[in-house]
Amino acid sequence: MQLSVSLLALLLGGCSFPEIVAVDQLHVPDRAQWKPVADAMQQSCATLDCHGQVGRNLRLYGGQGLRLAVDANPLVDPTTDLEYQADYDSVIGLEPEALDQVVTEAGRDPERLSLVRKARGHERHAGGVQMLEGDPLDVCLVSWVSGTTDTDSCNRVSNAARPKADP
Repeated sequence: MQLSVSLLALLLGGCSFPEIVAVDQLHVPDRAQWKPVADAMQQSCATLDCHGQVGRNLRLYGGQGLRLAVDANPLVDPTTDLEYQADYDSVIGLEPEALDQVVTEAGRDPERLSLVRKARGHERHAGGVQMLEGDPLDVCLVSWVSGTTDTDSCNRVSNAARPKADP
């Protein structure tokens, strides 16, 4: 028994474990610039049939779909500060190490992020293509992870008229 414990200690002593980085040491996009980005993403991503559902790993709350408060109306009540925070946490928690690299390099190669690859249709996405490279939603999202949020592009998306269903 003592031999096996000594052998285990010797084997583990020679192993090299990767350094564990605390999430608060990672670089993330500015939370203060998140609201216009979240508003733009809500138009196509946060609906109840997409990322506005409880079962999603990227879960988005807000005025277009899933609400944190059970009595909040998705068609009338605006997105709350708590919902913006929950959305921000969901996005930055999706791939924190990849996001750290993109943010650290001022947005170089945003396609490291599955959020960008999937929305552009470069990776399988049940929701299909949601943005094309260079369109307003793409510019909004990529500029945010680059540290230079293009709020005009974000506002163009969030203020666009939504298609109405025929009665």
